[in-house]
Amino acid sequence: MDKGSAYWLKETRNTDDNFDLIELANTQRAISNFVKIQTGKEIPIEFMANNDGDSMTDGKKIIISSTINTRNLDAVVGTALHEAAHCKYTEFFVLKKIANRLLETNLMGGRRWIEMLLNFVEDRRIDNLVYNNAPGYQDYYRSMYERYYYSKIINQGLKGKEYRDENWEHYMFRIINMFNKNSDPTALQVLPEIYKVIDLKNIDRLKNTQDSLELAITIYKFINLHFIHQSPTTKQTEENQKGAKQNNTSREEIKKAFNKQEEFLKGNIYKSKVNKKEKQQIEAISKSKVDVKNVKATDHKGIEHTNIPVHVIDGITPTIIESNLYEVFGKVNLMNKQIDKGIAKGKKLLRKLRIRNEQITLHSNRLKSGKIDPRRIHAASFEEDLFYKIDRANYKPISLHVSIDGSGSMEGTKWNQTLINTIALGYISIHMSNIDLTISIRTTGNDLTKSSQTAYIPLLILAFNSKKHTMSDLRRLGHYKVKGLTPEGMCLNALNEYIPNSSYYLDSYLINMSDGYPTFEQYGKFLYKGSEAILDTAKAVRNIKKKGVNILSYFIQAPTTHTKEEELIENFQIMYGKEASFIDPKNMHEVTKTLNSLFLKQNLVS
Repeated sequence: MDKGSAYWLKETRNTDDNFDLIELANTQRAISNFVKIQTGKEIPIEFMANNDGDSMTDGKKIIISSTINTRNLDAVVGTALHEAAHCKYTEFFVLKKIANRLLETNLMGGRRWIEMLLNFVEDRRIDNLVYNNAPGYQDYYRSMYERYYYSKIINQGLKGKEYRDENWEHYMFRIINMFNKNSDPTALQVLPEIYKVIDLKNIDRLKNTQDSLELAITIYKFINLHFIHQSPTTKQTEENQKGAKQNNTSREEIKKAFNKQEEFLKGNIYKSKVNKKEKQQIEAISKSKVDVKNVKATDHKGIEHTNIPVHVIDGITPTIIESNLYEVFGKVNLMNKQIDKGIAKGKKLLRKLRIRNEQITLHSNRLKSGKIDPRRIHAASFEEDLFYKIDRANYKPISLHVSIDGSGSMEGTKWNQTLINTIALGYISIHMSNIDLTISIRTTGNDLTKSSQTAYIPLLILAFNSKKHTMSDLRRLGHYKVKGLTPEGMCLNALNEYIPNSSYYLDSYLINMSDGYPTFEQYGKFLYKGSEAILDTAKAVRNIKKKGVNILSYFIQAPTTHTKEEELIENFQIMYGKEASFIDPKNMHEVTKTLNSLFLKQNLVS
């Protein structure tokens, strides 16, 4: 891995394979942060789709390549930072009006070389500013320069017999590589004088793009005057160079590398693209801060696996819905009826819970110190306990995490009723200051890192957070499509990080609602089922309980005469504890009844 990115990139692979969509989104997000720090601006960082047209950075947005791996990542970041420096420091209006300046000075005939010189000088000016003012970015810049200026082919071209003719192309090759340690100032007649004119060590004397343009014009005039006065006997002919090779590097290879440098100076950097769907998914992943948590899990043979990836979605955003990320969201909200019922239920319950927002006054008398109680003065000669104290206390804040089984077996009445109750709790949390609520959904989704449509990964959706979300965010739960498998223990292990510890100042609760056995299969290799999955889930629950978190678990299952009903309940209680409750999905008032009692407990803190 490159030096710069080693500090922040999560190493999820041991190969040089190109990044998957998750890694591309994380890279996009990281580069966005770097650019914002560097420029102080919100400059969009984008991948380009195949039909998006030009991939050049235009001063308003920065385009990055989609072909990224651990070998080239630092160079990609460095290129983005370089282009961000243009956005911050380069005066693009000067570039647009360059033709007018050349017409004024009768230099239109040299436009190609003047523009190339300008791009070179301007690059040195802005790169010098960033390199010296932001030491943390130097590794990225060094990687970028290694890629475009210090390649083996360029090095061999500078040391060899190539590019030593007295012509414009050869002068430009030597000038734009003047900071390379292999540069030969004696390769061309007036090259030493040109190096002095450029004065690279004092490039910070140039204060703006106009200064860079004027220096470029000065260099052009100097070389052009040299050609005018040049004696024919001093010229090397092309014939002398035909077929010449140096260190097995042909003229064609050097020419190709030089052309690549010229395109870089113009900003015409080749950047591979993605298809339209992939671009949508990357944007959705990036904006929703999708993360990957590697957790432990035990398979059906009792073998513990240490790096099972659980993908975590932080919020159901419009972008996620539109892209149908992981194939678990529908563009149409089909649950508006249930959501409306949940809101109505929340309003009704809220009226009973207002007391939690009230401050409690505790009056203590017959004390030996404090304020004198006037009602006790008459007894002064007989009693010494004349003082009183007033304490003001508040209900302890509650952190409530409702985690729902979103697997396919929950479809229908189970999900409808669960959603109604969950929405009711969400409504309450929005309107009460001392109840924080997070709602998560546990399920599986299509693996974005695999091409197969039957490849699944455990998925944890942090669908709602009352600290940052609103009613519109709460209503987006209706876009979720009930489907997938039940990777209980794996999702709960990932969930543990998002549940706060209970303390003197906070009561933390996990409310679980699910309908049975954990089950999951990954690529036909990792099977998660049976007693091992049950015990694995129980272990995940115990780890959460160690934080002092109170767990209330509801087994949502319609009454049945099925002979295995007792076994189902027994296994559920193995996973979640003896206090776990059996709930009929058509009669879930027990959930809200329990929670209502919980909310009204006088857990006071002064």
